[in-house]
Amino acid sequence: MALSPRPLADTLDGVVERAAALSPYLRAVIARHGGDVDWTSVGALESQVALEAAKLNPGHRRPLDLDALAPLLRQAKQRVHLILALLDLSCAWDHAKVTHALTVFADACVGAGLNSALAARGLSGDGLVVLAFGKMGAFELNYSSDIDVTVFFDPEQFEGGPKGPQDGAVRVVQDLCGLLERQTEDGYVFRTDLRLRPDPSATPIAVSTARAQRYYESVGQNWERMAWIKARFCAGDAAASAHFMKNMTPFVWRRHMDYWAIDDVHAIKRMINAKVGDPDMDTVDCDVKLGAGGIREIEFFVQTQQVIHGGRRPALRVPATLDALSALSRAGCIDSGEAGELARAYGGLRALEHRIQMLDDNHTHSVPSDPDARHRLALLMGLDGADKLRQELLDTRRSVHRLYSGLFEQDADHAAGPVPGNLVFTGVDKDPGTVRTLGQMGFTAPSRVISAIQRWHRGQVPATRSAQGRALLTKMTPRLLLALSSTGDGDTAFENFERFFDGLRAGVQLLSMLDAEENILEDLVSTLAAAPKLAAVLSREPSLLESLIAGQLHTDFEATTDASFEARMGEARRFHRDQSFLIGHALLNGVLSPAEAAAAFTGLANTMVCAMAEAASAETERKFGAAPGVWCLLGLGSFGGRELTAVSDLDLILVYEPNDEAAAGPWFTRLTQRLITALSAPTEEGALYEVDMRLRPSGRAGPVAVRYSAFEAYHFGPAWTWEHMALTRMAPVAGDHELGLRCREAACRAIDQRKARPTLAGEIDDMRARLRQERRPWGGWDTKRSEGGLVDIEFLVQKRLLQLGGRNAITPHTHDALGRLGEAGAAASDTIECLQSAWRFQSAARQLLQLALDAPVRSDAWPDLLKARLCAALGAPTFEDLCRARDEHYEAVVAARQVFT
Repeated sequence: MALSPRPLADTLDGVVERAAALSPYLRAVIARHGGDVDWTSVGALESQVALEAAKLNPGHRRPLDLDALAPLLRQAKQRVHLILALLDLSCAWDHAKVTHALTVFADACVGAGLNSALAARGLSGDGLVVLAFGKMGAFELNYSSDIDVTVFFDPEQFEGGPKGPQDGAVRVVQDLCGLLERQTEDGYVFRTDLRLRPDPSATPIAVSTARAQRYYESVGQNWERMAWIKARFCAGDAAASAHFMKNMTPFVWRRHMDYWAIDDVHAIKRMINAKVGDPDMDTVDCDVKLGAGGIREIEFFVQTQQVIHGGRRPALRVPATLDALSALSRAGCIDSGEAGELARAYGGLRALEHRIQMLDDNHTHSVPSDPDARHRLALLMGLDGADKLRQELLDTRRSVHRLYSGLFEQDADHAAGPVPGNLVFTGVDKDPGTVRTLGQMGFTAPSRVISAIQRWHRGQVPATRSAQGRALLTKMTPRLLLALSSTGDGDTAFENFERFFDGLRAGVQLLSMLDAEENILEDLVSTLAAAPKLAAVLSREPSLLESLIAGQLHTDFEATTDASFEARMGEARRFHRDQSFLIGHALLNGVLSPAEAAAAFTGLANTMVCAMAEAASAETERKFGAAPGVWCLLGLGSFGGRELTAVSDLDLILVYEPNDEAAAGPWFTRLTQRLITALSAPTEEGALYEVDMRLRPSGRAGPVAVRYSAFEAYHFGPAWTWEHMALTRMAPVAGDHELGLRCREAACRAIDQRKARPTLAGEIDDMRARLRQERRPWGGWDTKRSEGGLVDIEFLVQKRLLQLGGRNAITPHTHDALGRLGEAGAAASDTIECLQSAWRFQSAARQLLQLALDAPVRSDAWPDLLKARLCAALGAPTFEDLCRARDEHYEAVVAARQVFT
């Protein structure tokens, strides 16, 4: 059986007696104002409620002083509350008549207060308009409603006093709200809510009509159109109001709803209750307004149809919910049987809502959880107990929700997934159901999430400045929140996404891609959650996400051969940006192992160096003629060893063999300078790599381009031991192949000559000790500098390679070099395996951390998802296990250092 109120007693005297017994608030009002109210008949009550509103209209009399008006309004409000409660509880009036009368009284209070506020400041009020919204706008005020009002002024008409119209309007509104809201010994009149004005977080409490129109024309949203359906003139300048509302008609009632606008309405429907088909109906203390099957679902059912069809059908432009249901039924927009079912449910729910508020005059919509209060509420409904109330309410809510859920049938393909409840970001309130839902999804600061999404919906970031961008955001918000929640650290993931989204320069193209490609959204969220550094890169270059659609790693870059030097630099940077992101993304998501990522980063660097060397050579030849000899580029360090990470710089040496002694030095110096520019100069497309050429003979003191004979002479002469250590990781990367081989041969002979030096081991050990003092690790996860870390392993390997000499002294890749040393019997096999295992672990950790983190950060501040990705890549069940494994590797390397001689 549907919920329906019954008379509280057979007579009005009986209603008064039972109301006093059941409602503490009504008992207090009867005690204070019972002598002022005539309840001898329904007719007497009806005439009194009309009179209370009429008495507040001053007519031609001068408005009362604000202090004098305040007690009159409060006392009149309590009398009206008593009168309407008796008419409601006796069922002499239905909810529609009760809400209409209460709204008429509220209008009278606002009008009287506005007149007094204007008079107190000596203002005429021309051009000042108070509009009612929400239930007040529809003449549907609850028994203990807030009133939603918005104040606009036309600066051409409203003078506003000595500081101008804006200041004057704000001061009048402050006076009016203070009059209505202030709690005194007589209570309060109405709580006022001004937040339905345009962009309430950024606008004053009174808004100029011109500013309002600009806002609605540029970033007005569909939920604001739905709010404006109920907007009407309440007080102030009626002519100015009519002019303003006429200008607002094209915004509210769009004759042609484009695809994006209609899709946005559908998306709002999905968010209003994302848990369609599985509502928590059996909750005893349910919210009859916001809960599943409640008043809001009926109102939203109506308003979505109005906003979609009302632009072409003026008959649908009615504010009251029951009137709108009838109009929609007559127009064939909804079934007449469904309209009648919803109308009956609406009446029962609104009657219950009034009685909930009658208990203590609280602005609440929830059935009390206290059994005694719930029993008294049932009796106020004329039912014989709480069980009966529960059953009728359950039947009604199921009926409403069944019809409301039908609105979602056409959206089944866009379902948000298993969202555990409401996700509502329209309007200005923080929906309690949404707060609960976000909490259940793992967000510890739901209000912050709601505020950010509301800010995006108001077009306060570039990505949502357009209506299409806002519609796309609305549509994808549930999926976005589910993806953020699934990372296991929704707060950090949301913070990173917020930073990313706020930084976008535009949004429609990206949002369209995320909407169309569900896996791309999930990829984006996981990347943002696990890797703050990649998140920052994506914020600057959101177009990188497009590369995920193709998702192809390749190194076959070819610059346009007839393009300018600068154009070829730009092409290379765009290619490098896409490929570097794809490598990092694949590493982060386990598609590439850390070792494979190192090889991919190095392969990409080889491609870029070769391309830019070719471009630099062509540009030098164009300006200064053909090359006076041959040249080669040598890579050293991580580049030579094929161990690059996402942020490695490139250690390079350019060596040349001249065929024209006089021209060679200047020509190859220019070539080297152009190559450095091609690789490292920042352009509008960014840069490729930092280039370090300090490993050339004589370092910064020597020429940037080195003649082969000088290279050979230096390394057979004054070269330092550390420079020969660097040569063990040398590899030709570009230029003349034969010259590259000659350089390698010369380096091998130079190293072989040094192995006989008796002080060699001591020099290397002293260097390591000095480096340990000068470059301390930033923390336990600095796997390069920590005691027992990568630098220790590299020193051990290079020391042994120099001691052994021979052609195998140059083995650039550390892991391979350890294998060569094992084959040569330079250390026991278990020691070699121990060092290789430590090197693999530490290199992998460094590879991932350099990709994910902007700067050294203690591990207790890392995103949980990053810890999980590290564990997956390094084969550890938990992060604690991973930390133990790290420390064991450090200890093993330190132990191996004692025997690796």
